[in-house]
Amino acid sequence: MRSLAPLSFLALSATTISASWLPIDSTLHRNLEPRWQKNVPRTENSTGGWPYGPFKTKGRDVVNSRGEVVTWAGVNWPMSGETMVPEGLEWTSAEQILDDVASVGFNYIRMGYAIQMVDEIYTRNGDDIPLEVAMITALGYENGTKVTKEIISKNPTWTEQTTRFEIWSDIASLAQKKGIFIHPDVHVGKAQWCCSHTDGNAWFDDVNFNATHWRRGLSYVAKWAKNHPNVVSMSLRNELRESWNRTDLYYNWVTFVGNMSAGADAIHEANPDLLITWSGLQYDEDLSAVTTKKNLLTAPCYKCTAIRDAARREPVYFDLDAHPWADKIIWELHLYPMSEDIDVGTCEIVEAGLYRNGFNALGIDPPPACNITGDCPPPQRITPVIFSEFGHAQNPTLYNDTLQNCVKEYTKRNGVSWMVWGLAGSYRIRSGGQGVYDTWGLTNYEWNGWNSPETIEGYWKPWVEAMNVTKLS
Repeated sequence: MRSLAPLSFLALSATTISASWLPIDSTLHRNLEPRWQKNVPRTENSTGGWPYGPFKTKGRDVVNSRGEVVTWAGVNWPMSGETMVPEGLEWTSAEQILDDVASVGFNYIRMGYAIQMVDEIYTRNGDDIPLEVAMITALGYENGTKVTKEIISKNPTWTEQTTRFEIWSDIASLAQKKGIFIHPDVHVGKAQWCCSHTDGNAWFDDVNFNATHWRRGLSYVAKWAKNHPNVVSMSLRNELRESWNRTDLYYNWVTFVGNMSAGADAIHEANPDLLITWSGLQYDEDLSAVTTKKNLLTAPCYKCTAIRDAARREPVYFDLDAHPWADKIIWELHLYPMSEDIDVGTCEIVEAGLYRNGFNALGIDPPPACNITGDCPPPQRITPVIFSEFGHAQNPTLYNDTLQNCVKEYTKRNGVSWMVWGLAGSYRIRSGGQGVYDTWGLTNYEWNGWNSPETIEGYWKPWVEAMNVTKLS
């Protein structure tokens, strides 16, 4: 199916935009549901105890069912690689990994997954992929069987036939006992390392990004979340960007808002208790048109497809309050030093850029450097905003990095929840290589300690403590 922009160009004349007319795919028949779904009674994301769901937004804050403000500080734990099983489980148990996460004070894990996980369940008439099959398919027979045995050795309640969603469910249940929230993040369509303009996962209906399957996957995971009270939120899509594989996809604000609204509809209809994190354009660096309610036809947009006759059209705006999920949306932004278009040279300029690109929705004052940039408009609506990705090599250069320390002080001063990239010190497969070491990972290669114990103690723990995160109670 072609993305929404062509429809919008032909039909849009109203002052607001919605994609609610898009059909949501039907769910699997009960007889075809995977084991985790058959065996667990349907519940909602609410409980009499912690975490006191369901959650909603209230102004700039996330609040629980008791009206208490919730704050997160966490880490990204990848599971979107070719095996589609969380990294590190061949080195140590899921419980030990979660204990290590909790020992830093983290209370939130953003777990990137691939829509391919769900696609394969539909292809297999409701059967999820067993652990051993997942490993052999991704790693080859020799390494696949070896890694399967290592995972089972470290996690003896699992077998070769334990499925990917059963593993994810076990991790979510263990995390709940430790006071850790689990956040499913659609990292990619096709399972692989992310992200680039050429990986096929960049934009709606890119070669590896079937938008219909994406909405189906969102719905499926939202229903899975009902069985886990600590899954109070899930994302729409990670790091949208221009596709360099297809040139007919209309990379602009109109296509963006239409598709993201349809994704939010899919999640909300499947599980209305869930918070929904909504990311931005250009590798999730820019939400300016939606946080400021600019005309989507003419709003500035890096590398966007031009709408040549925009000045002759009726303006098109996004009104969050017009949607049933208005009190469930959290804006999320990323920022890395390798940004293509954002100046990260000084903290003052970084803060002005953050305000312009979406953090204005917090209702904070424009930073002083807005006088330099001249581009710090007020928000249309006060809404929570989080930093769901940023990162740096895990070594003492953290202490002197301009962007890293700007993000740290910004989140502390403004009470912004955040998730660092990433947990994984090694990947079982990444970009075609097996056993890949990552200096940006918090863990070491063997997942039995930290890459940099010094910065865990001197940098990350004090930062988490300063955030006064929500704890198990």
